[in-house]
Amino acid sequence: MAENEIVQRLEKSIDTMLEKYTLATEELERLQMLTAAQQRKIRTLQQQLSDSERALAQAKLTGAMVTGGGDNKAARAQINRLLREVEKCIEIVSAKI
Repeated sequence: MAENEIVQRLEKSIDTMLEKYTLATEELERLQMLTAAQQRKIRTLQQQLSDSERALAQAKLTGAMVTGGGDNKAARAQINRLLREVEKCIEIVSAKI
C-alpha cells in the first residue's frame, strides 16, 4: 500500500508539473508575441520621430532663409550640418560597397 501511495503522489506531482509547464509555455508564447508587437510599434514611432525631426530641421532652415538678415548664420550652420550628415552617409555607403 505504501508503494502504491508513493506512485500515486509521484503521478500527481508529475501531472501538476506538466500542467505548470504547459501554462508557462503558453505564457511565454503570449509574451513573445506581445514583445514582437511592441518592437514593431517602437520601430514605427522611431521612424515617425526621425521624420518629424527632419521636417522640423527643414522648417527651421526654410524659416531662416526666408527671414534673411541675422538668421543667415543659422541657415548656413544648418546647411553645413546637413552637408556633414550627407558626407557621413556617403562614407558609410562607400564602405559597404
